[in-house]
Amino acid sequence: MTTPEAKLPHPRPTDRSGLLGVGLGGGVIVALLVLWWALTDLTGTIRPLYFPAPSEVLDAVRQIWRSMLPDAGATLVRVLVSWSLGSALGVLVGLLMVRSRVLLYTLTPLIEALRPVPPVALIPFVILWFGIGDSGKLFLGSLACFMVMVVNTIVSANNVSPVYGRAARSLGAREGQVYRTVILPAIVPELVSGLRIGSALAFAVVVAAEFLGAEQGIGRLIMQASRTLNTPVVLIGTIVIAVEAVLVDRLIKIVSSRVTRWSESSS
Repeated sequence: MTTPEAKLPHPRPTDRSGLLGVGLGGGVIVALLVLWWALTDLTGTIRPLYFPAPSEVLDAVRQIWRSMLPDAGATLVRVLVSWSLGSALGVLVGLLMVRSRVLLYTLTPLIEALRPVPPVALIPFVILWFGIGDSGKLFLGSLACFMVMVVNTIVSANNVSPVYGRAARSLGAREGQVYRTVILPAIVPELVSGLRIGSALAFAVVVAAEFLGAEQGIGRLIMQASRTLNTPVVLIGTIVIAVEAVLVDRLIKIVSSRVTRWSESSS
């Protein structure tokens, strides 16, 4: 285990490999854009009803970008709030379960029973319980993140060698100090992976909930556009979700790389 105080060097991508990665990624995106234009605008191989041409998407962007901003903001706020609540609660409950055998044996059957149930399957119940307001969407997004983080925390904490806990106790650390100064720092890199998975799940669940009922949100925008066969707006909504998800993921990576600079696994 690497302690937070240890400043171990870890390999980082060289400038040359970084440029190669950027070049390859950019080349794939450009190739896909050219293929899209060739199959739609240039040759008309794909009908606009099934997949809109770039020119149609650009026209739609010019028409709706102002009215779309509140929808994009509403979805992003719901995702961030539900992700924060669900992740924090998942880590807290996971640590408590690792520390208390009673809690572990009491809550594990319930979590194992609920974990395989897709949160989307609970949408009908949530609409009955909370209506179509924000509460139900936040509940579903938080539930998805909670399940990921509680399991991730338990597994990560159990993977920490007991030797480090015993060493800390032999030096006089109390049980709470062991968890705060040894267990929690040791599992931070693994928690970051769970946080990234949780953010993607939160986007999926929140947008799915918006499909079924919302006053604002990208999911509502996509559903309304699909009912009128407005495929350019459907594609725009999908792109907005992808951009928001990538930005949130990048933000998590940047913050985690600063928090876990001492870790060999940070990047």
